[in-house]
Amino acid sequence: MLNLPLILTLIYAVVGVVLLIVPLIYLSTALVSISKRRKAETVGEPPTVTVVVPTYNEEKNVGRVLSGLANLNYPREKLGFVFVDDSTDNTFKIIEDTTRDWENTTRIKHEKRLSKAYGLNEALSVSRGELIAVYDADCTIHPDSLMNLVKYFEDPDVMAVQGRYEAERGNFLGRVIDLEYTLWQGGQLVATPVLIGYNYAVRRSYLEKTGGWDPEMLAEDHELWYRIYADGYRIIYTDEPGVKVLEPSAFGDFVQQRRRWSRGSDQATAKYSHLRLRMFPKPRIPNFLSFSSRYIAPSLNAVCTVLLPITLALGLFYPELLPLFFICLVPIILIGLGALLFCLRLGKPTAWLYLLPLSFLNLYQNILFFRVRKKDVKWEKTQK
Repeated sequence: MLNLPLILTLIYAVVGVVLLIVPLIYLSTALVSISKRRKAETVGEPPTVTVVVPTYNEEKNVGRVLSGLANLNYPREKLGFVFVDDSTDNTFKIIEDTTRDWENTTRIKHEKRLSKAYGLNEALSVSRGELIAVYDADCTIHPDSLMNLVKYFEDPDVMAVQGRYEAERGNFLGRVIDLEYTLWQGGQLVATPVLIGYNYAVRRSYLEKTGGWDPEMLAEDHELWYRIYADGYRIIYTDEPGVKVLEPSAFGDFVQQRRRWSRGSDQATAKYSHLRLRMFPKPRIPNFLSFSSRYIAPSLNAVCTVLLPITLALGLFYPELLPLFFICLVPIILIGLGALLFCLRLGKPTAWLYLLPLSFLNLYQNILFFRVRKKDVKWEKTQK
């Protein structure tokens, strides 16, 4: 005869362990981040840097990045600028008028829309800096942003440095996205720093050696960080002042943006999937687990939140099922605590209040990732 209590106990134990793995890794990463303080090497002679800004129909926003570049706390004789514009509006004219008196500045105008990677490679071909720094047109740049990147290149194994980024909190969606960025960067303090497309610097010598940015990729930044790790080099993330960026204010524009990101991520992953864990820095298994928890934990929080009232109702009618309620409750508590610690570490405690809507947004994005796999997703301008 079947021993039902024993069977249920075994089921609860298995389900509980499975549901606790990701929250415990997530919380562990958050706990480590609290004490994580990166100390840069002393900067000697600042290296030469070429700042690259690719633009496309950014006449409303390009003034943000131009103003920031004009006020960088960096020796001007060590700086060069390359603007690559594919616009059909007045973006290029604004760039020309604003940078007319800037030294070591190259402006490239295309007559049609080309990929961001293509523009970056063209900028690379005319650049002279030891380092290539990339900013987007909608970046509001802190004056110390560039110096906060370059000072970590004293280590010859560091091929790229990603700086801090925050979303403008103009509306509800912007505040949710800003929390997303905060949690993601909290994880990067501990494990697997990645490149996100702007406010990063990379060694020019490495780009030239490995062929620059891949023009076939929708997410050229994602492919680049996979490549750097696959080659055995390091990426550093710094949480020192960096940039604020505009994000979609309408949900439809957000979906369009994330479709492109999801397809780009899938492209890059497919390119390097044969390397398996070599796509991640050493120690590879802990880095992989921590990285994965950053993707999964918010989505799991959404799923458990949905299941919580359902399991409670079942437990009230069938007391032997009540443990399911607590099995769903514990991951919510652990993930919530981990998210709060990340917010505290990065000085944004009130951002934590948007964890629940972010969880459902993250769940939607993860579903979107699998829906767009292998589909033809083209680059489209995202309205911000």
